[in-house]
Amino acid sequence: MDITLIFTLHQDTLPSPEEHLCHLWKIAKLLEPFGLPIEGWYPPAATPKKSRENPAFDRTGPTLMALQILRTEDEKMATTNYRRTGVWTGKEKGRGGVYTLSFSSDEHNPICVFNLQFTELEALHDARTMVRFVLDLLDIWPAATKIEVGPLIYYLKQQVFPNRPGAGWMLYLDRAITPKELPEAAELVPVIERGKQKGTIIVSVMDEVFSADNPEHVKIANAIEVRLADQDLLPR
Repeated sequence: MDITLIFTLHQDTLPSPEEHLCHLWKIAKLLEPFGLPIEGWYPPAATPKKSRENPAFDRTGPTLMALQILRTEDEKMATTNYRRTGVWTGKEKGRGGVYTLSFSSDEHNPICVFNLQFTELEALHDARTMVRFVLDLLDIWPAATKIEVGPLIYYLKQQVFPNRPGAGWMLYLDRAITPKELPEAAELVPVIERGKQKGTIIVSVMDEVFSADNPEHVKIANAIEVRLADQDLLPR
């Protein structure tokens, strides 16, 4: 399963390496209840073996080694307005995951991206648990404009519009959407901030995990995208 979140960095400089890693640590805390311990995430390295020598996090936050690795990478970078880093569970097969976070302070392309890929996390195959996870992501990045949740293959080969968001299993958009506007959705979850709806989580399939191998699931997700696009509710 793949989760991609898009937001904009409204500042002229990148967050510090410490701040960058603290965002990653917050994600590790969210994933811990699903059987992925905080100490079981590892930073980038030349080889998987070297990576597994240095945990990225402990109970208090990012480790000193992870911070030093990111600072060293900063020194090698030719640009000061973009940084991308991530962590993984050190497992190349079975239950595990990897996630990355990029920040951009480029005034011409200020798009920032969080991406999480995981396998065999059965708890997150429950739609309501996944909705709660998406809401938790919005607590970390309340200015997110889009969150896609679904199999990667869907976004690569099955979504309707290559230059617009794909519905997949779930799609968050930073606008209010009503059942009248989108009757194809299995559920529309309003996202409220300060008493007002700031966005909507669109769920295509509620009673089971979305599968790109299920033609009915793909048909529903495609229909959601077409309906949204027809009403100019699906951004480019």
